[in-house]
Amino acid sequence: MKEVKSLLKLYAITPSHVGSGDTIGTVDLPIQREKHTNYPIINASSVKGAFREHYRKFKGNNKKDINIIFGTDEQDIKDDKSKDNNSPSLVSFSDSRIFAFPMRSSESPFVWVTCPYIINRFIKDLSLIGIKKNNINNVNARSDEAVVLMGNINSENVILEEAVVQIKNNKNDNKIINDEILNNLKELIRDYFVEANKLLLVSDEMFSYCVTCTDIQTNIKIDVETGTAKDGALRYQEFLPSETLLYNIVWFGNDNTNSIQESMVKDSIKDAVKDFIQIGGDETLGKGIFKISWFEKNNNN
Repeated sequence: MKEVKSLLKLYAITPSHVGSGDTIGTVDLPIQREKHTNYPIINASSVKGAFREHYRKFKGNNKKDINIIFGTDEQDIKDDKSKDNNSPSLVSFSDSRIFAFPMRSSESPFVWVTCPYIINRFIKDLSLIGIKKNNINNVNARSDEAVVLMGNINSENVILEEAVVQIKNNKNDNKIINDEILNNLKELIRDYFVEANKLLLVSDEMFSYCVTCTDIQTNIKIDVETGTAKDGALRYQEFLPSETLLYNIVWFGNDNTNSIQESMVKDSIKDAVKDFIQIGGDETLGKGIFKISWFEKNNNN
């Protein structure tokens, strides 16, 4: 495994559609989801493809440089039969996993939600880049209850779409999370996901409901002769909502001759892909714009 690693944060500025290619129920074009949790996800291949395209636009269409960093694609192999140009990728991406999901709320226009499973998984993923968070464990949330992790929420009950959660103040004999662990958890969020300035910890079951509350948009095709909707052209497309927070683990490697070091690969990608990136379909409609941030061990700010 490649030794140089970074954490990449993706903050959705606009709704995004990274399609799964399947039809589910009434949704013709659903987004990608994890099989075992049904949480929204962006597959590693989609992330890598978006980075490759962004890198190409920044560096210019220099196939040699692109193929050295991201590996030779199939078309380049067809165009050039030389085995020397058939190189593996020097950068590897994990799937983009969700950390916090925005929900329409009675407390404000929206709040973010996360859950114990997500928190515990994020801590495990941090260990992949050498960041240990042993001071956070036993994170829990009960049924229809919620704990405020970030921001001020004074209401006793908060409506999340069509569900209601009861806010627990975590005091006295009503504690859901140990005070020390809760403070450490809040510090973790401030370090990595400061955008979620009004964040609730809900149960895993409630979070599973929340991530089904995505944007469903209706698309039609106009008949150029009649100027009306074409028969059979109605379709429903799912979008991951803006304000969603996701993250990736990114590994950087060197080439076989060691003439290109891991740090050079990392610096080259970070120089080319910074601030914003577009991932998924409907680019001409302004969809799939993400703000990106890089984190490394001992450099959380």
